[in-house]
Amino acid sequence: MLLTIQTLFNDPDIVSATIDRVLQQGLDSIYWQQYLTFRRTTTRVFKDYLGTVTGVVAGSINSRYGEKPLRERKPIGSGYGEIAYLGDKYQMDVERLSELQDLIDKYNEAKTEDQVRALNDIIQYIADDYRQIILAPHKRMDIVVGELLMKGASTVKNKDDNKGGIDVLDIELPFHFVTPTKDDIFVDSKNMFISWLQQEVLKLAPKFGKFEKMAMSRGTFAKWVQKSSEFSDTFKMVLNNTQYHLAANLMTSEMASNVFTGIGLPAVEIKEDYVEEQDGTNHQIYADNRITFLHSDQIGYMRHHTPYEATDPVPGRTYNPVSQDSGQMLVCNYRDENGRYMEYTAEWVPQIAAPNKIVNVNLESLVL
Repeated sequence: MLLTIQTLFNDPDIVSATIDRVLQQGLDSIYWQQYLTFRRTTTRVFKDYLGTVTGVVAGSINSRYGEKPLRERKPIGSGYGEIAYLGDKYQMDVERLSELQDLIDKYNEAKTEDQVRALNDIIQYIADDYRQIILAPHKRMDIVVGELLMKGASTVKNKDDNKGGIDVLDIELPFHFVTPTKDDIFVDSKNMFISWLQQEVLKLAPKFGKFEKMAMSRGTFAKWVQKSSEFSDTFKMVLNNTQYHLAANLMTSEMASNVFTGIGLPAVEIKEDYVEEQDGTNHQIYADNRITFLHSDQIGYMRHHTPYEATDPVPGRTYNPVSQDSGQMLVCNYRDENGRYMEYTAEWVPQIAAPNKIVNVNLESLVL
């Protein structure tokens, strides 16, 4: 087979092998997948239940011949969710295409038994190009899910450089928000944050149940947990039967979790993940001065819909699926008079299954 750049990017077997190489390398973490899993929707607008029957009432005990009492199912709030349209295209520079052409020439000139190795070199070379387009929508959803998790809301404008532009994605969730005052936390000028947190969890328990973890950024942990007066200036750690007295700012989240779970608080989960924006700046996914209480890691789904291009493709373009569990994401490569491009398309939106059972503590108005 005579290989060209055009046939290379349109051959489904080669594209599939390249995508498999990208997925196997696992160079980038996809953070939203800790909390959501893909789930298909057949319509772009779907009914979204804003709760689950997590607190099941106790059943009745009846006499042997007694009639069973009629109960009503506990109500669940509902709303509607709408799929978001994700897509970017990246122009391949001439220098990179020239190097790719050199590899293709080596493949065409190689003997049959050497072509396997030559093709492997080509796949390895273009894997980074596919890596960009495959991970781009995941990174966008990392930001969206991180904002939803820590603030209960997320907004995306129609252009990266247009801060006053149209909202193409605007989600607001009915979290239960707790906003303490300075008097709630500071007693006689002492930071009693842990004591306040313990009392608040006890207040929340009858309505929200027991929480498994509380997620916060590294900055929030350092500012509110490590500086809490309850830990005093030092704390004692036992390591290999030896006691050490360490400064409170050296306390790890694991140490704090051991203390917290012993006094009825959820374990601490530190979030310190970043995503690079289109302008090259790093975006902190999980906001400071926010703490979110979760019952488990699995809090919902990433709903996905079949992209329009799958049923009505642009003439002259070949769309290839990324994988069976990629949320129906499609990628393609094409050439026009201005150059060669790689692009992706996907229709996703995060759906938080029971946002009314998630509690968020807002400490933004307090200054230490």
